[in-house]
This record gives sequence, C-alpha cells and structure tokens, in this order.
Amino acid sequence: MADLREGEVWGEITDASLARLLERKGLPRYKRGTMQSITENKEKGEKEKPQPKVALFAMSAETVGRYARGFADMNPLYHKKPYAEASPWGRIISPPTVLCYAETVNGASDGFPGCHTIWRGVEYDWKRPMFADEVVKGTTVLEDAYIIEDSKFAGGRAAVQNYATKIETMQDEYIATYRTSWHRFSRSGAKKESKYAGIERHMWTDEELEGVWEEYHNQNLKNRQGKEPLYFEDVSVGDEVPYIIKGPVTLTSKLAFELAFGAMGWFVGHELALALWEKQPQLPIRNEENVPEPPVAIHWTNERCQKYLGMPGAYEAGFERLSWFTQLFNSWMGDHGKLRKLGCQFRGFHWQGDACRLHAKVTGKRVEGDEHLVDLEIWTMSHPRGERTTDGEATVELPSKAGE
Repeated sequence: MADLREGEVWGEITDASLARLLERKGLPRYKRGTMQSITENKEKGEKEKPQPKVALFAMSAETVGRYARGFADMNPLYHKKPYAEASPWGRIISPPTVLCYAETVNGASDGFPGCHTIWRGVEYDWKRPMFADEVVKGTTVLEDAYIIEDSKFAGGRAAVQNYATKIETMQDEYIATYRTSWHRFSRSGAKKESKYAGIERHMWTDEELEGVWEEYHNQNLKNRQGKEPLYFEDVSVGDEVPYIIKGPVTLTSKLAFELAFGAMGWFVGHELALALWEKQPQLPIRNEENVPEPPVAIHWTNERCQKYLGMPGAYEAGFERLSWFTQLFNSWMGDHGKLRKLGCQFRGFHWQGDACRLHAKVTGKRVEGDEHLVDLEIWTMSHPRGERTTDGEATVELPSKAGE
C-alpha cells in the first residue's frame, strides 16, 4: 500500500490527505511518474541521479500523425509534410491539445491515494501550436486544492484539485499554458449514490447509424476551410460554426485515441504491470476474470463502470473531447487561423454507444494590437439523448484583409 500518514485512509477524502497535498502547492513539478522510474533497478550504493529542473517533451512527426488519426482528424497539416511545408506554418504542426501530455502531474496521480478521478474542466491558452520534432519544456504546479463536504456525484465528501502547466521552447519562447481541474472521490461513495443508475445505454438501429454516417460526410468531411483563408472581416457575431459529429463511442474508438500515448503509462502488461502492482498493491481494479488492471480500464468496459462506480457503462475520456473541439475549429478557420484559447466545463458523460455533436457560435470580435480575435461560445450535445454535456468558450485569431 502507498505510504499513508496519520489520518489518511486509502480510497477516502480526508483532511490529512488534503494537508499533505497542499504541502506541494505552488512547487514546480518536473519529474513524471514514468514506467522507467517504477522498474529501474539500482545497484547497491548507487546514488540517486539529480533530477533536471525541467521536464522535456517532444513528438515525432509519426507520433503526431498517429495521435491525430486516433481521434480521426485527417487535417493534412498533421499528416502530409509537403502540404504542411507549403502552409503558413512551414512544417508539420501537432494538434493543439497534445500539450496536455507535457503536464508532469495532475489529479489522476497526485494526492488522495486510492480515490477515483474525473475531470471538471480545462483551459488552454496558446500563442502557437507545437511543431513536430520540436523539443519543449514544461513546468506543472498545483494551484489549489479543497474539499467539498456534500458532493451530489460522490454521495459525500469529494475534493477539487487545480493544476497549471506552462510550456516553452528551449529558448524560453512562450508556447502555451494548460490548466486542469479534477474531481476526486471515493469509488464506494459514488457507487452507493449511483447518480446515473437510471440511464440506459442506447441500442442503435441500422437506420439511425446511416443518419450518423451521412452527417460524417456532410459535416465532418465537407466543411474544411483548408488553404483558403477565413478572414476576420467575413465573420459576424451570431455566426454558427458548421458542427461536427463524433461517435457512437466504442471501445475501439477509445483505444485508438489513448494508444497514441499509452494513456500516460497505463497501457502496460505482464512484467511492467506487475511492477505497478508491487509498487502500489491497492492501485488496480479487478476485471471480469479477477485479474488486476489499472484504474483507467474503467473507460474500457461497461461492466467495470457498473461494478466500481455504479455507472450505467463506460464513458469517453475528456482528453478526446477536447481534441474533437480542435478539429471543429481548425476545419472552420483553415490553415491561416490560430486557436488561441479554449475553456471547457464538463457537464455530463458520453456513455459507450453515445454520439456527440460539437457546436460553436461567434459571440464577439475585437482587435488587440495587430491581432484580430474572434470569441465563441462552445458546447456539445449527446445523441440521441439530447443532453448538453459541455459548456465553454474559445478564441481564435484570423487573418485580416487590411493586413494583406
């Protein structure tokens, strides 16, 4: 079992765990919890190597393409070197959301040992995207943590943890800041509360699926601006961005996305899995054959969500939903636009089998210096449930005709 201090209880939200976590508030975090750190063997008497005061992150062009294919965005800026080199960027760029993987620590791995984790919300602030094969450095800090005494979801005590990660080039050029907010709670408490127990998973007819496939063709594949600039002057307040649809969510679609990065080190088996369990025996959940698997396996089968959380089924990861939004905006604004800000509050789940429509509407336009900025309201709707599952806002920078 993980090392617990007096007053801490595995799998429960306690004041002692909060106090221990807050000792790290504001402290830069550089070391990631990698498999290497778990499995490395040190010779007797060997000194611990000093940790570098920076966390490096990079993505090869091949990994960029694999990541984009994982959420089915075939934007040639991510996949085709000649196209990207002829674009305003001059080289392959990575999907904007990949910077979440520069984060060194978050609510899924920090504090409240044994408690389950879901996302509350996220904020991105970009100056520009990261390029393929570019080495960047990131620093993550815990900004705040506090306890909620009566969580409707968790059926009792829960906690909130907020983190910020700043990403820069090796020459100290600012690229982006990434903020996350996490909900921590007792699995047993959530199962007892069973807030979503009355929800039934949707069984699709062939006719319904044909309707979704038609939307893929008419919305996702046709409405891409590409090389043609979308100008600031051509956008008006009240304009709606052509929506896109994703899903129905399947086990395969979730694994296609998460395998690009190995779900932050959880996609391991055999000896490497054993190394995880030996380090933290209470960490895994048990699958249908009573074999331990990592907590992220909650996303992979309906049975595990029902058993451990009292939920109707497995649910899509928030990381993928964010990437869907970047596809929405990059398709609309084209190669000459820049996604500058994205903020989401996760209001609901997309259960396995649900589809999701992503929407945006222009709410404002402004000029700051030489930047022509467009602000938008964003939201998602689950299908066929008709539930609003995300609220948020975004800002894009567009070229101006006056600048040509």
